[in-house]
Formats: sequence, C-alpha cells, structure tokens
Amino acid sequence: MKQERRIANTVGIYSLWFNWIIAIGSLAIIPIVSLYIPKSLLPIIIFLLEIFLYLKIRHNAYSKMSSCLRLLHIAMVSLFWSLIIILIITIYDYLNLTKIELSGNHVNNSVPFIPILILAPVTFIVTLYNLLKGYTSNICRDCYARHGSIAERGFLGKLFSQEGVFLSQMLLMLSFSLTVLCWGYYLIFYINTNINDIDRFMFVWLQFVVYIVNIIYLGIKYYSLWLYYQQDIEGQSLRYNSSSLVRFIIISGDYIFLKTPDIKSDNITSDESLIDTPARLFLQYKKNIVDNDAIEYFRALSGIANAEIKFLYKNTNFNTECNIFHYAYYVEDKETIEKSRLDGEWYNLPQIKTLVHKNKLSHLFISELKRIYTIAMTWKTFDRTGRRLYNIKNYKPTFRLRDLKDWDVDYNDIAWLFVSANNQDCPFFKTRKLWNKYICGISFVK
Repeated sequence: MKQERRIANTVGIYSLWFNWIIAIGSLAIIPIVSLYIPKSLLPIIIFLLEIFLYLKIRHNAYSKMSSCLRLLHIAMVSLFWSLIIILIITIYDYLNLTKIELSGNHVNNSVPFIPILILAPVTFIVTLYNLLKGYTSNICRDCYARHGSIAERGFLGKLFSQEGVFLSQMLLMLSFSLTVLCWGYYLIFYINTNINDIDRFMFVWLQFVVYIVNIIYLGIKYYSLWLYYQQDIEGQSLRYNSSSLVRFIIISGDYIFLKTPDIKSDNITSDESLIDTPARLFLQYKKNIVDNDAIEYFRALSGIANAEIKFLYKNTNFNTECNIFHYAYYVEDKETIEKSRLDGEWYNLPQIKTLVHKNKLSHLFISELKRIYTIAMTWKTFDRTGRRLYNIKNYKPTFRLRDLKDWDVDYNDIAWLFVSANNQDCPFFKTRKLWNKYICGISFVK
C-alpha cells in the first residue's frame, strides 16, 4: 500500500502537467486546424474535442489514480459555448444573413469568423466564473465526494487545491491577454479580405508559441515539485503511508467532547496542534474494519466497556494520505467520559462554530462535521433525486446532535452531496442536472 500511495502521489503531480497539455492543447489546436479545413467543418472538430474531454473526465472519475479535473472541465465548457457561437455564425452565414460592412468591404464569406476571437473571450469568461465559484463548483464537489476533503486527502488534497487555483489563474491571464491582443489587432489592423502572414501569426501561431512556452515552464515546475516530494514530503509522511486512522466523535446530547492539544508535545504536526477529538488511533494498514474491532479500539483508547459505536463513513483509497475510518460514540452520561482515560472538554455547536472562525479546530474534524451536517440536512429535506420531501419551498429542518444516533442515512453515499448543491429549491433544477450529467460528465449525478 505504501508503494501504491507513492505512485498515486507521483501520478498526481505529473497529472497537473498532462491535464494542462490536454486541456489547453484542445483549445490551441482549433485555430491551427481552421487554416486547413473549411470553416463549415470546424464545428465537427470542436464537437469531437469536446466529446474527448468529456470521456477523459468520466474515465478519471473511475480511475484509481486521481487527478485534478478543473482545467479539463474549464476547457470542455469553453468548447461547448464556443461551439454554440460558431454554429450560430455558420448558420447565419449559410443563410446569407451576415452582410455587415467593415471599412467599406463586405464580410468575406470564406472567413465568416476567426476562431481565436471566439475561443479566447469565452475561455476567459468560463475560467473567471470557475474561479469565482471556487471549491463550490460541481467539478470540485465531485472530487470532494469521491476522494474526500482536502484535510482527508493529505498531500494530494493540498496539491490539487493549490495548483488547481494557480493553473486556473494562469489560464485566466493567458485568455485575457489573447483576447485583448487579438481583438485589438482585429479592430485596428485586420482587413477582412484574406488571411496574410501577419494575421496568421496573431490569430494562430502566437497562442501556439505561448502554449509551448507554458508546457516547458510547467514541465520544469512539476519535475522540481516531484523531486521535492521524493526528498522531503514523502519522508514526513512515512508514519501515515502504510497505516489506517480510526477516529471517534464523542457525543452526549448536543455536546461533542474535544481535546485542546498539548503544545509541549514533541513531533507535533500542524493539524495536531489544533483542537480535535481525543479518540483517534493509528493502526497498521487495514482495508476494512468491522464494528466489533472498532468497539475494541475505542475500549483500548478510553477504557469504557459496552460502548455504543456507530459507523459514519470511510476514506479508503490510496489517493488519500492514509485510510480513515470515521465513527461516532454516543454516551448518555457525561461522567462516563470524564472518568475515562480520555482528556478534553465538552463543546456545543455555537462554541464549535466560534472555534471554526478562530481557526482553532482540526481540519479533519471540521470536514467530518461538515459532511455529517450536509448529508443529514439534505436527507431530511430531499429524496435522492433532489425533490422536496415536503411541499414547502426552502424548508430547513432542525439539526440536533442528540438525534444523530437515530438517523438512518448513509454518509458514504456521495449522491447526497450533489443533491445538497442541486435540488428542487434551486432555479433551473432539471436543466442543471442535465448540464452536469451530460455536458460536464459529473459521475455521481442521479
């Protein structure tokens, strides 16, 4: 398993480079192809490229080796809207509806449009929208649902979250620069009679040169990052890579038992310096854990016999830093915990919310509570297709920790995470569902 995690992390690093080559290459190749085929055939090429990216995203969704799909998603959506615009122009041109005069000359029917003048601004708008959405975009929600939160994924989670933003910002600047340069040249210097050598450079080869330069730059960047991972990051992760982590959230009524870390401890990591559940245990790698074993682990940690343990969910693929099994322990009498081997204090939800704002809570604990809250509230409000259980728009049920042990909901069912973002209370509910499933390739849409 340690070797598989090392391979997964290596593939994850280089996948950022490969996905840039594929995604931006799909956009860069269109102006080049347009030089050699009739413009009326270009929509077919764009459609085939869009299908290729769609299949690439769907394949990666089921792949054991995960990668950040943000750029592929941006490129695919950019191709989709560019295709719509090009089809409209092509149809108008075919019907002879575009008789627009520019500098005394009619529009040249052999050049009804210049691809980069459409691709660059569309890519800029799509990338900007994706950056504004941040991690709430459906492609990021899909990744979170399948592989876990940033905290649960460890090295790959941090890498993809940081580099996904960096590469998107890089594409935003490139598409904006090309939009300004190409449209500026078109409006000031271009004469719509033919495409000369200077036109070809501005509308085709300039962006191809920029594309090649960025491939070289990113290749060097991610090779250096891989060397850093081999020398430093992997060494720091040795205690995790061949292990499994079992975590127990201790609940009594509407309170959760948490421990303030001992800052004097040696070898304490950044996340271990934050308030977290005191009931957590590293084990030798286990693919699965049965409930009886979980009870024994909790008994070894706390010294409490006859514990009422409830399984919540698990992260058990090797794209995470280690296998993580999440459980809850319910206790009626707080004194049971206070007399146990576990140290800590009781916190209610308002106090926990304050700790979150002060950045004093473990990121793993925050991701656990967020997943429990999101799925529980969604399950209590909607069915698995996103339709309301009660005919009351924007109805919001009550969330109480004391009810958690009685809820019969599967926190491993990723469909609830999508329903939480797209349901009957959202505008264009059915259209958004079709968009995500058949245009964006989101794999867990029901």
